[in-house]
Amino acid sequence: MLHPSSRTVLILLGLTAVSSAALTQCPPDQVDPQYQVNLSHTSADSLPSSAGSLEPLYNFAQTFLQSVQPYGLPLDVASRLLHNEAASSEVLSYEAGYVVCLILAILYVVIIPVGGAVLAWQYFLSRNVTEASEPPSSLPWYQKNVTVITCLSVTVILLLSGVILTFTTNNRMHQNMEPNLSHIRANLGDIQEALSSVPRKVQFIVDQFSYFYQEMTTELTGTGALIGNAILSSLHHDLAMTFRRQDITVQDATGAQRHLQEVMELRRNMQDTYGFLQTELEQMQSRLNNLNISLNTANLDTDANYNLIPSVNAEVQGLGFVPELQAKVQQAKTSIKSIPEVCEDQITPKIKAWLVKLNQTQDGFKNYSKRLPSLSSLSDTISDMRASLDEFKADLQYYDYVRWSVSAIFCILLLIVSLLMLAGLVIGASVVISPTLYPFHLQDQLRLTAVYLLYISIGMMLVFSWLFIIMVFINLLIGGNAHALVCRSISTGEIFQYMDKQDYLFISLDAQDPDVSSTQSPTASTTKGTTALFPNVTNGTSYQVTDHQWKPNISSSKIMEGCATGISLFYTMKIDKIFNMDQFLNASIFLTGFSNSMMSLNINLNDILLKLLNTQATVQQFKYSSYLDQIKYNDFRVLLATPVVKTDLDTFAGELEIAAQSANDTIREKLISEAANARQLATKVRLQDSYRLNMSSSINALENISKNYKTNADNTLLSMSETENALQLEVPHIVQDVSGCMMEKGENLLTQYLDVVRYVIIDQALSCLWLPPSLDNLYTATCRNLIGPWNGFWLSLGWCCAFLIPGVVFSIFAARLWKPSLATNKEPFHMPKAIIDKSTQDKYLTMDYMTGKRKGEDTMKNNCLVYWTLDDVMKDSNKDFKGKEEKGVTNT
Repeated sequence: MLHPSSRTVLILLGLTAVSSAALTQCPPDQVDPQYQVNLSHTSADSLPSSAGSLEPLYNFAQTFLQSVQPYGLPLDVASRLLHNEAASSEVLSYEAGYVVCLILAILYVVIIPVGGAVLAWQYFLSRNVTEASEPPSSLPWYQKNVTVITCLSVTVILLLSGVILTFTTNNRMHQNMEPNLSHIRANLGDIQEALSSVPRKVQFIVDQFSYFYQEMTTELTGTGALIGNAILSSLHHDLAMTFRRQDITVQDATGAQRHLQEVMELRRNMQDTYGFLQTELEQMQSRLNNLNISLNTANLDTDANYNLIPSVNAEVQGLGFVPELQAKVQQAKTSIKSIPEVCEDQITPKIKAWLVKLNQTQDGFKNYSKRLPSLSSLSDTISDMRASLDEFKADLQYYDYVRWSVSAIFCILLLIVSLLMLAGLVIGASVVISPTLYPFHLQDQLRLTAVYLLYISIGMMLVFSWLFIIMVFINLLIGGNAHALVCRSISTGEIFQYMDKQDYLFISLDAQDPDVSSTQSPTASTTKGTTALFPNVTNGTSYQVTDHQWKPNISSSKIMEGCATGISLFYTMKIDKIFNMDQFLNASIFLTGFSNSMMSLNINLNDILLKLLNTQATVQQFKYSSYLDQIKYNDFRVLLATPVVKTDLDTFAGELEIAAQSANDTIREKLISEAANARQLATKVRLQDSYRLNMSSSINALENISKNYKTNADNTLLSMSETENALQLEVPHIVQDVSGCMMEKGENLLTQYLDVVRYVIIDQALSCLWLPPSLDNLYTATCRNLIGPWNGFWLSLGWCCAFLIPGVVFSIFAARLWKPSLATNKEPFHMPKAIIDKSTQDKYLTMDYMTGKRKGEDTMKNNCLVYWTLDDVMKDSNKDFKGKEEKGVTNT
């Protein structure tokens, strides 16, 4: 089992094992709202880099790593290393730069303690040697101190800067570990979801076929009624003319029948009334003649002989078919108006049969969609990486905590060393540069303090420097290889060449989906070497596709280039070479049966035409069997123009009443009775006269009908014939036009759906617009936020280790320079042998000057004072102070 650190490197290396690309095609210009689905994987939010002001430090670390490991990723070695087949010599060849760094680290680890031991030996040896007086140096004291202070100050500043950077990068990496591991896991999850969801997205859009089926059903429902209405609309003028002329002929027939029946009824009434009046008037005339009155009864008789009215029974019987004519005309109208229902009844079964076959074809369509190569191998790889990350996340966090803790201790040690060196520098420099700031007796104590601080810092540097350099090398080895294997290989694109050699990444692209063979449509057939897509259920033909025999040569770099420029995975992964999208979305599979069904549509209107023929026969019967034009209307008119009686019976009754006034009683009663009878007969005459007028009106109406009924009948027959011809000639064209329109609409609907399927599969389900942000986030989380601070840490720590050497050197110089000497050394306290106070003319002589010269003249003079120097005090510190007083010398 791999060590967690090695496993971490492999996890980071595997983050780039998923390469995909983006979409290019535009969506269809017009998409039905129900097809407007968005199956594109949303891009992840950009992850900010935590480098900030440390970016130059990270860049410098990368530059250094470039010099340490200038060669690219050894693809063959890396591949064999993953399979534990790589030789150690190959690994060492690639890690040659780190071998050199290891040698330098060993030299550092060896030289620094050895050098420290030599310095310590010299220091303790020098303490046993008696210090001799040293002559004053030719170099002024202030020039030595300025040089040492300047160099040591620069070294301390650089050390403190390195310590600050070390603290910062160490904490930065520790703080970034938890959130960035979570970001890495989340982005891996997004990538896995995007890859594994491709079959679901394809299945979803394929299931949208049901919406297309429903829309086609909606559009095709009512096709028959549409054709019927188109027929009525096309023949609207002819049908309106036919209906109007039929109504005129029916009006002529019904009017003639009605008037003939009225004439026949009036003839019978008039003849009955005529006989009654004739009889009554003859009897009245006979009775009045027997009374021998003077009234003239010769005109007491009927005038018109209504028995001469011709009979119209034959004509009435000849029009007995009029109700049948009315019924047939109404049937013809109803049948013509019912053409939409007739067309719907005839076409609906054909449409339903095609829709059933279309629904059956959907099964094959779904099954063939499962042949689309999946990205399961990529998804499984990402899933394994995510599982490994989850498995070792706690270990990574624990080891990061341990690394942070140890690094924090080292940083504290470096900080202590730097602060000790800084404190010694500040104390020593302040005493040397400005001695007047401190009392005279404290200056040597401060010098000693500064020296001891520098010695302690030197000792700590010598003791812990080998730990520092080991820490530097370990972090350099891990962080540098992580940067080279992951970050730099991504930046240079070498990782893609490595991925191209890993067959397992794209193995799912050149293998048949196992679910397809087990879920073949019942209508699909299989032959040797080929697998039927799905048959055209309309005509039984099948479309064939070749099984996957071609292994795609996929270039990960081209996939990434395509992803950057917006090209779909369908093309960058060469899925188009494996899956025939044009075959899958072949509209002819669906439209051939539909076209055959629509082209074979026809409308049978024989029943309607038969009813029109029957109506025509009845109209012809009316034309040739009514004989209205053979009636002698003038004879009727002459006969009806004659008055009913020759005398006015009301006037005659008045004359009888006048005659009765002058007659005797017997005759008077008879005359009054006859006058009443005459008035009753006058009522009958008036009734007969109304009969005469009504008959005259009917005869006039019949005469008017007889003038035009044949012409109207001919017009009706002509219109019906034209309508019949129009139905026979125009209906096929109308059916063809409407079916062609429906075919075009169905083709547009299908084309629109298939375009959406193509767009969604290629440009949404297989798009990878989400991938660049996800990989950028992975790169940011891994390289910038984890590996960057890691490399920044060892660089900062190495910086400190590098400046520990000049720190030791300059600290030793400063300590030797500032250390108070126990030997006599007049150089720091050199004063003139004699100082004359001009104000008092007193002369001050040193004790050293007076040694051996006590009997000289200078000592014998008045106003001569002797003072002791610090060296005099130190030489005679064990002697009695009073024994040093010279005779004849005055002390003040």
